Parts: sequence; structure tokens; C-alpha cells
Amino acid sequence: MSVPHAIETLSTRIVQEAPAIDPKVLQALHSELDYVGSPLALVIWRIYELVDEGLVDKAVALPALAEACAARYQIDTLTPMPDKPPKLGTPDVPLTSLKRRP
Repeated sequence: MSVPHAIETLSTRIVQEAPAIDPKVLQALHSELDYVGSPLALVIWRIYELVDEGLVDKAVALPALAEACAARYQIDTLTPMPDKPPKLGTPDVPLTSLKRRP
């Protein structure tokens, strides 16, 4: 099973079994997120920790966390990209064929 698929499966299982959180599932999820090690994965894990400590409401956080895990850590989609430069207009006729008006 691929890492993103394992993370998605584990996070979905936590949501399905809520409000109880199986410590073994949580530990497995921690291992997978730690293995990924991206900033997004580390933030997701920190929020899971806060949920487990009772500092964040499970009903609010768990579905959003599962959705974030399903995103497969496409961190590039979360990073703003610069606008594309405007297209320069090109003439339909060669410039050499243009003549000045009298």
C-alpha cells in the first residue's frame, strides 16, 4: 500500500470510529505522516495530537483532517502561484506589409 493511500485509509478510519480514537491507528498514522515529513504532513499530525488531547473538537477537526489527508499532500496546490504574464498581441500581417496613411 502506498504511503498516501495508507494515510488516507487511516485518517478515514479515525473519522469512522469517532468519537473513540484507537491509539494503534493514531500511532500508525503518526508513523506514516512522519515518514512523509512535509510541512503539511507535520501540521496535520499536530492537529491530530490536539484532537487526541481534547484541545480541538473532534466533530469539527476530524472530517477536515481526513479531507486534507485525501489531498495526497499536493503542497504545490496550497502555494500561491504567480499570475501568468499577459499574452502579447501579434499582428495578423507582417509588419513589412504595413504602410502609413497619407
